[in-house]
Amino acid sequence: MGAHRTIGMTNYDMLRDAIREDIVAGIFPPGSRLKVSDLTERYNISAIPIRDALQQLCGEGFVAIEPNRGARVREIDAKFLNQIYEIRRAVESYFVQRLAERVTRADIAGLRRTVQRHAAALSRQDNGMVHDLDWEFHRQIVAATQNEEALSVLARHYKMIRPLRVRFGRSSERSLVLVAEHDAIIAAIEAQDGPRAAALLEQHIDRSLQDLIRLVLAGRKAAVS
Repeated sequence: MGAHRTIGMTNYDMLRDAIREDIVAGIFPPGSRLKVSDLTERYNISAIPIRDALQQLCGEGFVAIEPNRGARVREIDAKFLNQIYEIRRAVESYFVQRLAERVTRADIAGLRRTVQRHAAALSRQDNGMVHDLDWEFHRQIVAATQNEEALSVLARHYKMIRPLRVRFGRSSERSLVLVAEHDAIIAAIEAQDGPRAAALLEQHIDRSLQDLIRLVLAGRKAAVS
């Protein structure tokens, strides 16, 4: 296994992110063992931060660590993605209703600015920026309620999904309706219609999940054919 990149000795987050990206990219296939000796060579870093990064990725669900057998790559399948999006759906639908109860003009203006930037990224087909601005839209909804713990959970999930979105993007059909769906959510928030805002947001999340699952499965099928 050749060298991949040099990671700073104390930059645990960068190392964890690099291993996660390589898992999503298929460099480490599902079910493959992650040997510490191979990883130290690949990332040009000592064993201790490698073990720490693997523990973090185990907590995220990307890696399984088995007694006396070490670490292996977990299958990123429909079940795994459904679990992540189920949490998102529950958390975000609750907080969008809370925002609708006390929304300000500044909140609405901020959401609309983000949607405009998101639309521009979609037109450029910049998958990484599209995902980052989608996160910013959803982050603003929860951030307006000032619940830092909820934001922390969602930020971790968005970071986990980002490599998949960078690799697989979105279908053309999904890309065409994203801005309209965001606009409809904003309109419901502005009208202080919490139940409608929550219903639209849940539908939006469900559609994004199904689109991602289809793309991931198609990509895996193409890789083995």
